[in-house]
Amino acid sequence: MITQIQNLSAQTIALIRAKDWWSYKLAPVLGTAYAIAAISDISLISLWSTFLFLLVALVIGASYASVINNICDREADKISGKTNYFVGQSHIFIALALIGCILPGLIVSGLLIQIPLALSIYIGNWLIFTVYSLPPIRLKNRSFLGGLAIAVGESLVPQILAIFLVAHYTGQTLSLILITAISIWAFASGLRSIFWHQILDFENDSLAGVNTFAVNASTQTLQRIGKWLVFPIEFASLIAILFLTNNLFNWIFLCLYFVTEWLRYYFWQLDIVIVQPTNNSRLILFEYYDVFYPLGFLILSSCKHPESLIILAAHLLIYYQRLWWWLKDFWYLFRWGIMQSFLNYRQLLKM
Repeated sequence: MITQIQNLSAQTIALIRAKDWWSYKLAPVLGTAYAIAAISDISLISLWSTFLFLLVALVIGASYASVINNICDREADKISGKTNYFVGQSHIFIALALIGCILPGLIVSGLLIQIPLALSIYIGNWLIFTVYSLPPIRLKNRSFLGGLAIAVGESLVPQILAIFLVAHYTGQTLSLILITAISIWAFASGLRSIFWHQILDFENDSLAGVNTFAVNASTQTLQRIGKWLVFPIEFASLIAILFLTNNLFNWIFLCLYFVTEWLRYYFWQLDIVIVQPTNNSRLILFEYYDVFYPLGFLILSSCKHPESLIILAAHLLIYYQRLWWWLKDFWYLFRWGIMQSFLNYRQLLKM
């Protein structure tokens, strides 16, 4: 029985491609929700149901986005040889998968009726995912518009939803400058992420005839735009967020993150890239976004309101894996660095 449940869970995760968005897309959104509460000096425990509702709403929306995209990509994925769990499935199976996403989405929408702005944002997000994948509009096949839709749908809109949900339940008036900084950061990081993904999928998309921005323009164009335009805007807006939220923990974590990446580069020869993927690369800052960005605000709130430690524990429980990977890397690198320095010192003494 346990084995069957585990197999079903694994199949469901693969079907909705949860590994592609569970940490990378959702954790930063929760981080913004924690940030709005923390800087408003409100205990996170008082908003536990809001955070849970936000997470569930995002999971349902992300699942729908993955399902509708895979359904519409069946022919292209067969041509390119990409794995698609909907290839060969019956129409009944496909219909049930869609219903399994749409029904929970309708329930979430019903619960948002009393918050018209949040409801509009949530429905708008679903519409973006739909027109991105579904013919005849199918923005995925319309060059830059496809990348724009993903940056808005996967990154910008969820962040806006988090801001307005928390603001609604706390009754706080938020700084327009902070909202603008978060919006620019979310859009730019989402755009850089899809640029990276399109460069990575360039050969498959070319083979399948999918007219992504990378295929239509060139991977070099995406690299230049990402490196010299998108990333500077993204990093500047992140720094603005850290200044506006005035959270020392996030500054400390940012320094710690850069130290870790430098150690990875120095000792393990990992490429720290802005857009262009390599065989041995890491996309800069995304570990900070999904691990340290939410963690900094969780710790800030816990210092002011000790009962917020419950939310901190819950967050670490569901997002332990990414933090554990960083801890292992940092420990190995730190220990290795000390050992290497000691050996080098001894060798100098012998000389």
